[in-house]
Amino acid sequence: MQDSLSSFIKEFKGVILFDEPMSRHTSFRIGGPSEAIVFPGNEDDLLKIFSFIRRKKVPLFMLGEGTNILVGDRGIRGVVVSLSSKFAGNCFKSIVTVKEDARSVYLYAGAGIALAKLLRYTTEKGLSGLEFTAGIPGSLGGAVIMNAGSYGKEMGEVIDSVRILDHNAKIKELPAEDISFHYRYARIPAVAVLGAVLRLTKGDTEKIRNTIKENLIRKKNTQPLDKPSAGSVFKNPTGMRAWQLIDSVGLRGTCMGNASVSERHPNFIVNNGGAKARDVLSLIRQIGQKVENKTGVTLELEVKIIGT
Repeated sequence: MQDSLSSFIKEFKGVILFDEPMSRHTSFRIGGPSEAIVFPGNEDDLLKIFSFIRRKKVPLFMLGEGTNILVGDRGIRGVVVSLSSKFAGNCFKSIVTVKEDARSVYLYAGAGIALAKLLRYTTEKGLSGLEFTAGIPGSLGGAVIMNAGSYGKEMGEVIDSVRILDHNAKIKELPAEDISFHYRYARIPAVAVLGAVLRLTKGDTEKIRNTIKENLIRKKNTQPLDKPSAGSVFKNPTGMRAWQLIDSVGLRGTCMGNASVSERHPNFIVNNGGAKARDVLSLIRQIGQKVENKTGVTLELEVKIIGT
């Protein structure tokens, strides 16, 4: 991989790392090495990498901030591309006002920008619509793909269009009406999300700050923010709460190796230091089996399992 990729890429502006531990790039702090992880410096770099992947028929995984994923202990075969790292080009983390009217502002933000940074920007500008993202880790790109949400709001509600790299290596704008948004999933016909235009409302900065503060306090009181995790492990079944189902089978605090079901929020599995993916997978299987046996409900994973 190293020789073929290095020789293929000419005048590359970004950074390429080989046999890089994915534990350094995920919020879980878990994961074996990737064959190669690429941080494009610009969109031309991204097109070069995609050309290499197509020609060599190499597996591709797009990485945001590494939240909501569990990478296997043996790592990832193929190429990981990240638009979020400090090594990636600023073009993937830019914020630009596209247009505005008396009530609304349409803001373009790159897929690699952290949600927290984007929220700070919109708050300072007095723009309302993203308050629900307070405390949600990850990048904008990941939030779009996952249709991230909280407190009854979802990303799909504020998206006007999405900038994508399609399967024909073309960069194009996809209007929101051409995207099918579902609970924690958006059907986007693309190899990669490069950014999105967000439709935000002009509001009162102090009111926005107060809403954000309330949301952050609620998360701090109910989620294990002091330990590495991948966020919610399971999706909420219709009309139910996954954490309540997990609690009903007595698994709060259950340990496997150095991973455990959070005492604070049973739908979180936390890394207590040096946990392996196999520990987490064992807990996931145990939770799924016990909940189904007792309640008849089959829990669906929200966390994406990548690699082996």
